[in-house]
Amino acid sequence: MVALLNSASPLASATRTGGEVYREILWCLTNIASGQYEHTKLVLPAVPRLLQFLEGSNHSLAEHAAWVLGNIAADCEEFRQQLIANGAVVPLVKLLNNPSEKELAKTSAWALSNLARGFETPAKPFVDAGIIPVLVNGLSQPSSPATFTEDIVVEVAWLLSFLTAREEQYLKLMLENGLVDLLLPYFSTNNELLLTPILRVFGNICCGSPDHHTDEWQMPYVRRLLSSESVVLPKLNEFLQPVAAGSQQKSLAAEAAWVISNLAATDATVVELLMQAQLLPMLGHQFQDGSYEVRREVAFALTNIALTSAAHMEKVLALDVLKGFLHLLTVADVAIVGNSLRFIENVLRVAPRGVSLVEMNEGIDALETVQFECGEEHLSKWAAALVNEFYGENYGVNSPPNAAGVPTGFGFSSGEPMQMSFDANHGSPQVAPGPGGRGRGAHMTTPAWKK
Repeated sequence: MVALLNSASPLASATRTGGEVYREILWCLTNIASGQYEHTKLVLPAVPRLLQFLEGSNHSLAEHAAWVLGNIAADCEEFRQQLIANGAVVPLVKLLNNPSEKELAKTSAWALSNLARGFETPAKPFVDAGIIPVLVNGLSQPSSPATFTEDIVVEVAWLLSFLTAREEQYLKLMLENGLVDLLLPYFSTNNELLLTPILRVFGNICCGSPDHHTDEWQMPYVRRLLSSESVVLPKLNEFLQPVAAGSQQKSLAAEAAWVISNLAATDATVVELLMQAQLLPMLGHQFQDGSYEVRREVAFALTNIALTSAAHMEKVLALDVLKGFLHLLTVADVAIVGNSLRFIENVLRVAPRGVSLVEMNEGIDALETVQFECGEEHLSKWAAALVNEFYGENYGVNSPPNAAGVPTGFGFSSGEPMQMSFDANHGSPQVAPGPGGRGRGAHMTTPAWKK
């Protein structure tokens, strides 16, 4: 098929018969490229010819070629890098810039989102190809002939969910070009296919960079998301509401909790806005009754809220979540075990009677399970250090360790170290917000599959 495609005359696409033959060949290549790695690799020699179709005048063949390229890109990082090196981004961006050809623009956006997925794919080739002005024109309201249809916006939102997880300089550039205000009108929808990628974009906007801090330049955009004119906080509350079993909105609850986790790791004023929006009771309910996927994300959100201050820790504990965090020490999920240790350590150090509270909930056994049975050495050492410090040979002889003033940390962590600060005005320990989620973009692994 590849040889047949490459050997045919380019002029054949201008004839009815030639165009039909090309379409059949491209459909075959689309199916082959959706298979296993070895099969997709056989299609790679056709890439230069596919790019010619993208730049040709036959929109039907261009769409079919974009389909093939999108399937190739979905396979693996190796193929994505080859496509980018061969110049696939520029013609796809040009096709996206023609929303009057709706199906062609939609398929091009889908192919671009597959090219952008993968943690090793940089945003630079897309920005250099002019993606930002194209997205600004297509997402702008009120509607105009250049505005994307909702189907195209879904694919574009997935593309943005990947690009905003890449180099910080390009996230900043997208925000400076009005990304928040461009997406907020679309967040009022009830279309879950669109809400999911927009939530991921918002999570990336407020998420700490890889070295686990939120820069000052990000904060105006975070506050814009949470302003009184914005629908973000009411929608987050809506997504966390209890839903019937089997409801599709369960996945939105997990996405919303991830966004809240990142928001709660920014600063105390943002956490206060989350509290005013009554999100904490909803998080507590989902932590008790939600699916594991939801509880996992909620656990990060609750931890980051609790680390804001001793008062916030007390409010989180009032939701009766300690036993749930102790249970999460037993799961086969390194990130969630590390997060749970982080939460429990702060209970031990900050909460009134935290040491006895953990013990009463069988916390010593839970910590020792991590100490002796966890396969991750840093987690085992962390749990052992907590047991030795708080429940060692002098336990019960002296006052509980967390009643003796300023807490002191130790060197073991899950990669998300506890951040402590001391409030000189009140003479009590405060826990500074920790990093949100698991780093910018790490949550995003789902490609944009055409529905």
